[in-house]
Amino acid sequence: MSEALEAIAVVLGLLYLVLAIREKRSCWIAGAVASAIFLWVFSQAGLPMQALLQIFYLAMAALGWWQWGKDNSQEASTITRASWRYHAIILGSLITLTVSTVVLRSALSDTQAIVDTASSWGGVLATWMVARKKLEAWIYWIVIDALTAGLYLDAGLLASSLLYVVYTALAVMGWKQWRQSLHLQDSN
Repeated sequence: MSEALEAIAVVLGLLYLVLAIREKRSCWIAGAVASAIFLWVFSQAGLPMQALLQIFYLAMAALGWWQWGKDNSQEASTITRASWRYHAIILGSLITLTVSTVVLRSALSDTQAIVDTASSWGGVLATWMVARKKLEAWIYWIVIDALTAGLYLDAGLLASSLLYVVYTALAVMGWKQWRQSLHLQDSN
């Protein structure tokens, strides 16, 4: 049953990302259902940070649904670039959160714990950026997804690992699509 649920979550996760790249508000519904399923899958696989991350993704799905549906306002529909200061805050937060969580977990020598933690906090920050339609979110996702693919492979979650390999490629496509949309916005 665990493998069947994982497969369903994988399909919904792919649907989420394809819809997000196309800037479709319905991506947040697919993402919420996938996250609910992954919450259970990752709990069973012994990946506590990945499981907790799914709770955050559920909340972000609600925020993204709301943010992307704000009466078709300019703010809700426009892709923007993040400033260098924004990136400094994101990266500083990622490093601080990862180090403090790893120290709290007392697992400094455990590579899986470090990758689990860094990819989880990175996912939190990158999802926030997607909900705010920051173009550079896709760059963060390329790195996070590649790390997460290895983490899941190491944990024996083959379907989830393959999903994150595909996510890495789709994040590249997302970057290109959103960059093209930004150029079109800028030229108008």
